[in-house]
Amino acid sequence: MFRSLGKSKIAFVLAILFGISLFFFRGSSRYSGLFESDNVVASVSGTPISTTKFLRVLDMNINQYSQMFGRQLTSEEIQAFQIHSMALGSLINNAVFENEFDSQYFIIDETVVASETKKRFPNLYDKNNKLNEKELNEFLKQQRLKIDDLVKIINYETRSNIFDESFLGVKYPNKFANIINKHNNHSRNIDLIKFNLNEYKLKNIENLDISINNKKIIDYFNKNINSYMVPEKRDVSYILVDKNDYLNQLTPSNDQIESYYNSNKKLFLEMEKRDFLQFNFKSLEKASEFKTNTISLNSEDIIKFAEKNNITFNNFTNVSKDEVLEELSNVIFNLQENNISSIVETALAKHVIIVSKIYPEFQKTIEESRGKIIDTLIDVELNNFILDLKNNINQQILDGLSLNEIANSNSLNIKKISKAKRDFGTIQDDLVKNEVVTKAFSSNKDFVSDIEDINENQSIIINVDNILYEKPYELNQVFEKVSEDWIKSLKIKEIESYIDDSIADSKLIKDLSLYFKTETSNIDLKFNSDDYPSAFKNKVFDNDIDKIYFSISNDDIYLAKNNKITFPDDDNINNQDLDLGNELRSFFGAEIVKNKNISTNDNLMQALISQY
Repeated sequence: MFRSLGKSKIAFVLAILFGISLFFFRGSSRYSGLFESDNVVASVSGTPISTTKFLRVLDMNINQYSQMFGRQLTSEEIQAFQIHSMALGSLINNAVFENEFDSQYFIIDETVVASETKKRFPNLYDKNNKLNEKELNEFLKQQRLKIDDLVKIINYETRSNIFDESFLGVKYPNKFANIINKHNNHSRNIDLIKFNLNEYKLKNIENLDISINNKKIIDYFNKNINSYMVPEKRDVSYILVDKNDYLNQLTPSNDQIESYYNSNKKLFLEMEKRDFLQFNFKSLEKASEFKTNTISLNSEDIIKFAEKNNITFNNFTNVSKDEVLEELSNVIFNLQENNISSIVETALAKHVIIVSKIYPEFQKTIEESRGKIIDTLIDVELNNFILDLKNNINQQILDGLSLNEIANSNSLNIKKISKAKRDFGTIQDDLVKNEVVTKAFSSNKDFVSDIEDINENQSIIINVDNILYEKPYELNQVFEKVSEDWIKSLKIKEIESYIDDSIADSKLIKDLSLYFKTETSNIDLKFNSDDYPSAFKNKVFDNDIDKIYFSISNDDIYLAKNNKITFPDDDNINNQDLDLGNELRSFFGAEIVKNKNISTNDNLMQALISQY
């Protein structure tokens, strides 16, 4: 669930997280520590691991396993493979170091965090170097993150990188690194037979009893019952509280608009703004040289000179005094149009400024301000109304009112989703329904949920009316699929048996090629090749010379024999420096964790895993 921040709050957040471009937004330190994360799944001596962080890492791990298996994993498989434990383990490992950094007062300035964030996510900015709020919200939604979690992630990773580079930047000795690089870059020459399982014709298939009464098919179905399950479905009722539904009810009158304008004229005083060019240099010498070379040029010629000499500059438009660092604003707002400034020094660079246009201060009329006044009054009234409505609904939920009673007492409508499935693919484009279904699969039957925000304008309350639990299909419902899978299993057994017998009889790879009516190809394979499945590559690099082996991946059969192992010559190897950093970090982490108190919220984790 992603709670969006109000515009005023997000402006403060962005001043810390994104808005500190190279020259903008001062006074950001007052916003540090502005957030607190929601429920936590674990804590390392007070350093929390939030639910959103855990779910994000868990999803990434589950997706990796799903790609390997070619299907979505069940909740039971997630737990059996300990995927949740791996996700939590990596987060705890990071939290151990984060806590140690905090306890040792290893902190970094917020401007560094902002700069690092901008490097990593440049697409969040428009061409004018300003944050695209829509892109930010979409990014947070896709990443399943809250903005405070993103701030903390960037803060930790920046500190971690600095720590690793400063203290753990140790390399393997060249001799060892050369041996390791040779091993990592060696190739294996193999004879390969590849064919698809569906192309292989099973012996005596004409004599097979492919009927629903065949006991072997029934046994196969029963042994693999988890592959033939009717997914759980839920009937859900929900109330949607949408701010936009109340807009027309709260439109202010002309008298209210006039009264607000007269009482708040300063709010509609348009401050002086300026367009200016800002030329940036790393040294005073370069800045002085630029001033000397351009002292007699006009603005247009100065720009041409800068472009010709690859001098970095920015063209800022409609900028007010409070949007610029104080060192720069004092100069910018005392310059006349088309005048060039003296050299200005900031912590970031040396600058030369040219003001290209001045927009004088002026008072907007009531008509010019009407739209803004209406939006402000509606926003205030609407926020107060929605807050009161939510508080009232929360109290009614605590008092045990049913969803129908809550709807009737607040003039709200109840909507329904019937037989919703966990994947809810048919409503992929409907955010509200997706959120309702997601919440429904983590809720109990006949239990009115808390009111929960899904964005800055909409909130939901749900009730699960009925649950049709997961159950096996009847064999007759999936017989075609089961019989196909059963035949595939027979093919695999027959192929395995033939290969085993061939190896025992010392048959050659060309004999197998003739039998399977497939050409043999000769290839040189490296372990980092993306042309073949990982399972097959593991077989190649685990087997000895002249050994015949096979692998199955997505109905493709790979049958191969290693001919030769080739290590690259010293002249042909890309000798990369090999870090000992990971090993050193593991040893260091093993020591500092001894003094950490680690606690986990097992009930919450179990509830989260059960959603899958």
